[in-house]
Amino acid sequence: MDNNINHGQALLRKAILTLPFVWVILSVFNDVSFVHSTLLGIVLMLISYFLGDLMILPKTGNTSATISDFVISLLVIWGGLNLFGYDEAFGESLLTAIILTIAEYFFHLWMERTQFSGPRHVRQS
Repeated sequence: MDNNINHGQALLRKAILTLPFVWVILSVFNDVSFVHSTLLGIVLMLISYFLGDLMILPKTGNTSATISDFVISLLVIWGGLNLFGYDEAFGESLLTAIILTIAEYFFHLWMERTQFSGPRHVRQS
C-alpha cells in the first residue's frame, strides 16, 4: 500500500459517508436494527476501502472502482441482511447500494486528488 495515504483520514471520511446512509435507509425506513445496520456499514466500509479504494481505484480509475463498489455494496448488504434473518431484502439492498455508489464516486475523486501520488496512480476517469 502507498505510504502517502493517510488511512485514518480516509477511513474517517468513508465512515462519515457510509454509515449515515446505511442507518437511514436500513434502520429508519426498513426496520433493520441499528446494531445490524451499523455492523453491515462497518463491514461494507472496510471491504470497499481495501478492495475498491486501495486496490481497484489506483489501478483502473474511478469508473471501474465505482462499478466495483456498487457490486460490493449490493452483495455485502444483501448477504448481511439475509444472514441476520431479514428476508426479501433485495430492494433495500439495491437502494442502499445505488446511493452509496453515487457517494463513492465523489469519495474516489477526493482519494485521487489528495491521497494518491507517484507512479501508483495510473489515471483518472
